[in-house]
Amino acid sequence: MTNLARDRGATAVEVALLMPIVLVLVMGIVDFGWAVRAQITLTQAAREGVRVAALGQPDPSGRAVLAATGLDDVDVAVDACPAGGTPGEDSAEVVVSHTYDFITPVGGLAGLFGGGGFGAPISLSATGVMPCG
Repeated sequence: MTNLARDRGATAVEVALLMPIVLVLVMGIVDFGWAVRAQITLTQAAREGVRVAALGQPDPSGRAVLAATGLDDVDVAVDACPAGGTPGEDSAEVVVSHTYDFITPVGGLAGLFGGGGFGAPISLSATGVMPCG
């Protein structure tokens, strides 16, 4: 057996050992990126909802849900400005939340090893507060 044949075999073994680690790492990076995108979307939705609530416009929760584009099952809690409240002293608050499920098999891989932490769905939320005006 020549050295070239042994080198090819060693390279194949190295690739076979390292490829799963590299794939899990890449999938983790992808999931992290999507989770950050979801958090940014929730922040924008909270801003939109609290703006509507602070200005006394109708349906701030509906506007927040519409602003959360690409996310399903968005929960919105609105604490609107009180009727007859003092502008500048009272404030409106909107909390938008969403449960993020991982999109790659990283969550399933963690479940195989009894993990409930890494890979389990995570709760994301954003809060918007704005003075009544």
